[in-house]
Amino acid sequence: MKKCLFLLLMVFGAVQGSAQDDDVPWNLPQETDHPTVKAVSATCQDLAPKGFKVVSKVDGDLNGDRLADCVLVLQGTDKKFLYENEGLGSSEFDTNPRILAIAFGNKGGGYTLKEQSNTLIVLPNAPNMTEPFQEAKIEKGVLHILIEEFYSAGSWSMSNRTYKFRFQNGEFVLIGLDYNHIRRNTGEISSRSYNFSTGKAIRSEGAVDDDGKGKETQYKFKLDKLKTLKTVPAPFTWEIEEGVLI
Repeated sequence: MKKCLFLLLMVFGAVQGSAQDDDVPWNLPQETDHPTVKAVSATCQDLAPKGFKVVSKVDGDLNGDRLADCVLVLQGTDKKFLYENEGLGSSEFDTNPRILAIAFGNKGGGYTLKEQSNTLIVLPNAPNMTEPFQEAKIEKGVLHILIEEFYSAGSWSMSNRTYKFRFQNGEFVLIGLDYNHIRRNTGEISSRSYNFSTGKAIRSEGAVDDDGKGKETQYKFKLDKLKTLKTVPAPFTWEIEEGVLI
């Protein structure tokens, strides 16, 4: 296991890339480039607006009515957001807007849109960054969204964060968040697991040599107000604790 983890880090060691700003040569989407997902549709996939493709589709019961709901991750297909890259990273850099859409299944069939997020599924910020969105899944009524930060050249850092949303009181509330950060050059592994429902967290500091199973510390951690899918800061921008940027 140790050897496998070490090789994984060697292959996927990564780095911070350039930030998205006005100086970059590629086009960046504006809010107006995010259309509203269809309100009602006979099938989940057909909720996608014109000019968008389905990147990921997950089914499961999110509101406890025993009907299959659906979660879509959508990506635009506009060629104006395709940049021919001659530097490090992918040869074609796609900055088309991404959308997260959640729809509830109707008793008589079809789906009704419940919520849309234009900020949680972030873009890669440079051609040498892999696609941040990695996975969506539903477990026991909780929606998990996995976002990673990984670059193919530059520094030694890589990280991932899993957001956990539960539908309660009419909203998708962030009830948990798992965060892992790895430094390939030193083998250091730092992890945080936040349970916002209980106000507790676990901090772990380990290394490749111990498979990341270092010393664990439990401590109290409570947000002033629970975040929701509407209010949670975009990935890579939330300093949840001092020195911990989610």
